[in-house]
Amino acid sequence: TIDPSRLRIKKPAMATFEATRPAVGAQAVGVARAAYEYALQYAKERVQGANLLHITDKTSPRVRIIEHPDVRRLLMLQKSHAEGMRALCMYTAGIQDQIDVLGGHHTDQTRELDKLNDLLLPLIKGYNSEKAYELLAQSLQVFGGSGYTQDWPIEQYIRDQKIDTLYEGTTHIQALDLVFRKIARDNGTTITGLLGQVQALADSSEGGDALRGEREALGKALSSLQAIFGIMLPRMGESLYHVGLHANRMLYSVAETVIGWLLLKHAVIALKKLPEAPNDKEKHFYEGKVASARFFAKEVLPNVALHKKVIENGDLALMDLPEEAF
Repeated sequence: TIDPSRLRIKKPAMATFEATRPAVGAQAVGVARAAYEYALQYAKERVQGANLLHITDKTSPRVRIIEHPDVRRLLMLQKSHAEGMRALCMYTAGIQDQIDVLGGHHTDQTRELDKLNDLLLPLIKGYNSEKAYELLAQSLQVFGGSGYTQDWPIEQYIRDQKIDTLYEGTTHIQALDLVFRKIARDNGTTITGLLGQVQALADSSEGGDALRGEREALGKALSSLQAIFGIMLPRMGESLYHVGLHANRMLYSVAETVIGWLLLKHAVIALKKLPEAPNDKEKHFYEGKVASARFFAKEVLPNVALHKKVIENGDLALMDLPEEAF
């Protein structure tokens, strides 16, 4: 539901969008997580091929596909993203709860929380819905040809979930909203505060030596993200086409940096909980949390540096291209 007190300071249409867009992003995360659970179940049951270490031995027993390196990579790609995107939703929901607790009183604290909430909404809607569609393809890859059959729901998930990237504002609309309304109009104040928290964790010793590499990876991603802003600021003055061409990359870079931060926070807590885990189920849960953060730091956070390089080398040649060339 929409808090009526917030409608007094926002246009009703935008208040409605800001209530529905995070729901779409959360829905996308739910579908991605469900697909991952099915893929994990299938990988634990499906027997195919020999262990890669014994692939030349034709007498080697066939193994379940979860024992194959690439299947494990596909599964952890889904797991880490699903957990990270859900963390993004929950973090934002916590901010909304704080606003509700304050009862709509328009204090400086409420306004700051409201701006932070607004900043995160295009990440939830834009990044989560777009990434979920990609993750469903990874789920299908685990199933192989079986994923095309109706024995499993993945083929329906892929057909149904694509709408999440379209309604309530397409992904690019979310990216433009992030750049123009949530960053530029705010003079970068809110995002600077959020990234300050990211920097604090990257610079800390939380997680000890066990998470030193992950903190360093987070710090590098943050530096690349800040460099992206430094590159785009003067280019926006040159032509807004630069934003049109690279806003999606900016959206992905912000989202992945924030998600990397949230996953690392999870890993710090999980490491503390591991020694006191009462049973194997709890132990494996915490191990999975640490594994998600480590995988995301190594496999996903470097994307921010890649986005920076592409943006840095960008120009307006595409906009000068005659239509006939298309």
